[in-house]
Parts: sequence; structure tokens; C-alpha cells
Amino acid sequence: MARTDEEIKVGVVVGVAVVLFLVALVFVGGVNLLRKKKVEYTTYFKFAGGLESGSLVRYGGFKVGTVASAALDPTDSTRIKVVLQVNPGTPVKINSKARISSLGFLGENYVEVSPGTRDAPPLPPGSEIPSAEIVQLADVFNNVNNITVNATKLVNDLDDQVMLLSKNSNQLINNLNDVVNPENKQHFGSLLANSDGMLKESRPHIEKTLGNLETVSNKMSPTIDNLNGTVGKAGKLTDHLDEVVVENRKEIHDTLVRLQSSLADAERMINDLDDTLGANRGNLDETLENIRAASENLKEFTDTVKQHPYSLIRIKTEKDRTPPGGK
Repeated sequence: MARTDEEIKVGVVVGVAVVLFLVALVFVGGVNLLRKKKVEYTTYFKFAGGLESGSLVRYGGFKVGTVASAALDPTDSTRIKVVLQVNPGTPVKINSKARISSLGFLGENYVEVSPGTRDAPPLPPGSEIPSAEIVQLADVFNNVNNITVNATKLVNDLDDQVMLLSKNSNQLINNLNDVVNPENKQHFGSLLANSDGMLKESRPHIEKTLGNLETVSNKMSPTIDNLNGTVGKAGKLTDHLDEVVVENRKEIHDTLVRLQSSLADAERMINDLDDTLGANRGNLDETLENIRAASENLKEFTDTVKQHPYSLIRIKTEKDRTPPGGK
């Protein structure tokens, strides 16, 4: 009887241990004993340190699934393909983001899925969740190292520039000391004294010139006023001319039209005269030849009268010329 009680107690202890082991597998290890169907999503990371099969997936900080697999993407060797299995009904939105996070500095890494916005439509199962890369400590250390190197170089360059500036300042001070030595001071004093003397000698001439300029300016003032008045009158005359042109625009236009018509008639008359001269050029040439012959005859008659004026009173008929050998 006692042995039976011991066996019962051992069986109870073993059963409790098995139940506790199964509960630990379900809640701690993420083992799906009930084979409840999960929903899969895919995401990609450039760096997936700490992620492996079985890593937790959280949505807004709550555990909603695990990482089914994490391996190199066969189509792109520069990124890691991570397959997520989450509980059905997890409200993953199209603008949700997947990022690698951890609870504290010593906690294990997990995949955090952001809730997105309330009005965004849900992301269909099997789709890709856009990822947000996290800044790694190594990158931070590298950036700090680069900043330190650049700062050191800047300090060295600044030190060199300060040294050069100090050297130039010393040189400038030495040059100033050379300039203001007693000998140069004496020269500067003599130069200032000569300048003062020249100003004293030239002051009466300068004052006289200024007085003449003032007199000329006073004389030019009435001339400028008259010129302004003339310009004003010219402006008024221009305005009157504009008004006259505007008022007589129609008459001026009609006059120009008539003038154009008269010029056209004159051009036609000149063309007709040119045609007439061209047609009667032969007759004109003959007439001019006759006039030339008459002029020669008149000249010959005039010469005859001048030489023999009595020929006008007595005219002797000349005998007809007989040909040689005639009767």
C-alpha cells in the first residue's frame, strides 16, 4: 500500500514536470504545440546580427510571433532575408516598419513591427514589410573615430596657422619699428612741416578760386532759371503740337492721301512724257538737225551782211556756173 502511494506521488511529480516543461516550451521557447496556423511576412535587412530562427517578433512591444528563418537573399547577396511568422489577426499595416531592436543593452535582439497609422489598410499575408535599418555600435565608433581624426587634423592645421600668424605679426611689428625709428620720425616731421607751409602759401589762392567759383555760380543761376523756363515753354509747345496733331489728325491724313495721289499722277505724267520722247526721238533729232542747218545759214547770211552790207540794196544775180568745156 505504501509502495502504491509512492508510485502515485512520483507519477504526479512527473506529470507536473511534463506540464511545466510544455508550458515553458510554449511561452518561453515559442513552440506551437497546438499547431495554430501562423501568418507569414517577409522583410530584408542589411545587418541582422542576433537574429536567428525562433527569435521573437513583437508588435508594438507585444509578442506576436517568431522568426521562421534568417538567411542570405539568393537574389541579392547584400541583404538578409528574414521570414516572420505572426499570429493571425495581427494588424500589420501597409505603412508598418520592421526593425531590429533589443530590450536593454544586454537583451537579445528581436524584430519589432511598428503599428503604422490607424487609417492605413492592412498588409496582405505573404507581403514584404519595409525595413528600417538601425545604427550599429561599430558604425557609431567608426564615425567617432573619423570625427576624432578630422578634429586632430583641424587642430594641427589651426596650430600651423596660428604659428604662421604669430610669425607674420612679429614681422609686422619689426617693420613698424623700422618705420617709426628716430630718423624716419624726423623725415615725417619735415614732410608735415613742408605740407603745412605749402597749405599756408596756397590758402589765399584757393580762397580766391573758391570766391570766383561762387561768383560764377551766382551768375549761372539766372541762366539756369531761364533755361528751365525755356525747357518748360518747349514742353508746353510740344504738348500744343500734340494736341493740334490729335485734333487735326483726320485733315492731316486726308492731306497726306491727296499728296500721295498727286505724286502718283506726277509719276504717271513723267512716265507718259518719257514714252512720248522715246516715240518721237527720231523726229526730234531731225528737227534739231534742221534747226542746226538754219542756224548755220543764218550765221552765214549774217556774216555776208557784215562784210557786204550793200548786198541788202543791190542784189546781183550770179551767173550760172558752166561746167568745164561747156558752151
